[in-house]
Amino acid sequence: MDILGYNIAHANDPTYKRQRLVVVEGTVPAQSQEASPLGASPFGTGVATGDVERIRDTLIENRLRTATQSTSNWQYKSQAMKQLESTIGEPSDSGLQTYLDNFWASWQKVATSPESQPIRSALLEDAGALCQRIQYEHSQMNSMIDDLNLSVVDRVNKVNLMGEELARLNNEIGALESGQVAVNDLENRRDALVTELSKLASISQHGEGKGGFVISLGGRVLVQGSKFNPLKCDIDTGGNRAIRWESDGQDVLNSGGELKAIVDLRDETIPSYLSQLDFIASTLVDRVNAVHRTGKTMAGADGGDFFKTGTTAGNISLDDGIINHPELIAASSSGAIGDGDTARALSAVKDVPITNGLTINQLYRALVGDIGGAAAIADRQATTHQLSLDQFTTQQQSISGVSLDEEMTNMVKFQQAYNASARMITVMDEMLGVLIAQTGSVGR
Repeated sequence: MDILGYNIAHANDPTYKRQRLVVVEGTVPAQSQEASPLGASPFGTGVATGDVERIRDTLIENRLRTATQSTSNWQYKSQAMKQLESTIGEPSDSGLQTYLDNFWASWQKVATSPESQPIRSALLEDAGALCQRIQYEHSQMNSMIDDLNLSVVDRVNKVNLMGEELARLNNEIGALESGQVAVNDLENRRDALVTELSKLASISQHGEGKGGFVISLGGRVLVQGSKFNPLKCDIDTGGNRAIRWESDGQDVLNSGGELKAIVDLRDETIPSYLSQLDFIASTLVDRVNAVHRTGKTMAGADGGDFFKTGTTAGNISLDDGIINHPELIAASSSGAIGDGDTARALSAVKDVPITNGLTINQLYRALVGDIGGAAAIADRQATTHQLSLDQFTTQQQSISGVSLDEEMTNMVKFQQAYNASARMITVMDEMLGVLIAQTGSVGR
């Protein structure tokens, strides 16, 4: 009844595994050698209580840990890609696509009215806004990489804290007698930590007890019994946080969990988007400058650079000489009044194929499509793996979780068994009373 009450008290704890008292047959003493109508009869000692065991299925728990690793990986990727999508802000009036369209439209307006100072000034404003938007998207992606590096440090610290606690729990479990309720509670806490640890990295757990309990990460022991092999964060050649073993400085081989998602996003996904954005920015600068140099300013001088040369998406800007000097915009091909051929040619740059038959605008739309596609895939994968995780969680709870209906049934069963035992003792007492009172009185 104490164990039953303990189960009921933890009915709403998902980390608790219901417990059961192991009941065994009492020890049978030596057989009586006295003859009887039934022959020699052994007499037992009733029922003995054994250990208090936890109800669990290790196979389901292993599958649950594997599902947890995959689900955490894709959920983190999904959240990060949604954040990146919101940063890009496409399609919207504030996205880079709108700034590109305004930039090309401004060149067309200058071509129509090349002598208009307000239109030339509006072109410089649109060009400056375009540069700022490209810089913003570049800086946001770089900020995400910085945030991911901080996340690496945070997750490694969590792994170390959990590893230390697991080693301490193993030591406490080994110091207590097996089968005690206190040991079971410690083992529940240990199992919960292992599940939390599996959200962070691709760990494997083997064995039970103190010395036989092993958690490995990337083929190396993270926790074995009361010993813990900590991790650390170093700076790699690219300036990012590298996850290594503190003992020898070797890289940690991790294939799952949030840490895998963070490293993939930081080292592969976002850098590829930055590279595409840099290519778009540098191509824009080179193509516009090449055409602008062929034109003439309002004073008839040769046109110079419109954008600052040698720039990327991180520092794209207008050439210092043209800032606040709309008259230096080389809109004319001959220098004649009303000639806007160069501005018209610059407006047509948007339709010139750059690579794989794609224009500058189409390259940017391809980048947006890549980000949107990756976000959609991550979201679908996160949903799929969550369904699998829910299935294994349901299976695990059906085995290890507390069912109040079952506990109530057991309570009635124990109560009836107690009543039956009490009634048997009462009957035996009445029989013995009659036997003692009437023995030797026959024939009086």
